[in-house]
Amino acid sequence: MDISGNQDELSDASEDGAASAADPDMPRRGLSALDWTALIAVVAGGLNTGLIAAVNLDVFARILPHAAAARALYGLIGLASLYCVVLLFRLGQEQDD
Repeated sequence: MDISGNQDELSDASEDGAASAADPDMPRRGLSALDWTALIAVVAGGLNTGLIAAVNLDVFARILPHAAAARALYGLIGLASLYCVVLLFRLGQEQDD
């Protein structure tokens, strides 16, 4: 609403914003399933590391039956963290454009 009480300009602007958001030609800037999986793995690994430091509790080693399985999971979390570094650079580059 402007000073004169006219609301036409605001309604036109909101309609244009809604149309551009629903435009199928616009590129989608969301996160993929792989992005979300990597982020969740890094968060889980971080929480596990925090529990190891705080109360000497390794949740992954308790849940997984063999040491080799826990070690493989630690490797996957390491790969996910490397992927998240690439993801950070990709998201930072998208914001600059």
